[in-house]
Amino acid sequence: MPRTTLAQLRAQQANSLGYLLLRCGQRWSELGLAAVNTEAGAPILREAHTRLLPHLQEPGGIRITALAQKLGVTKQAVAPLVAELAALGLVRVTKDPRDARARRVVLTPFGVDALLHGTRMLHHMEAVMVTPHLGKRDTAALKGLLARLLAVLEA
Repeated sequence: MPRTTLAQLRAQQANSLGYLLLRCGQRWSELGLAAVNTEAGAPILREAHTRLLPHLQEPGGIRITALAQKLGVTKQAVAPLVAELAALGLVRVTKDPRDARARRVVLTPFGVDALLHGTRMLHHMEAVMVTPHLGKRDTAALKGLLARLLAVLEA
């Protein structure tokens, strides 16, 4: 079998919705983290933290074991990340009211405010980096399509 060249690989990737979504998401995350950390004046947030954040937005929080399962890692891998977020004041770890042995991770009011601030920063990035290049109509269409795709993927 002949070896694949980098040009062939790039051509395949350019034609892959999955690759384009992953790469755009990675780049967007890199730029967003850089903006957050620049504003903070120190590298306080890492990509590993951002993997947890969407799962922490349940009203009653989430059990550490469930969080680990959603991420496909062990409790031992999640625990230090949760501890770092707790040290930043973004989350608190509480006893699960249904099982005193289990722990739940809950966003603090400061954590909710911080996520809202981060989301506003993402809106700013969109306004500065995307809309000027795609235009308002295409940007709105892209957001609509991505929202529909996310609903399909989360179903």
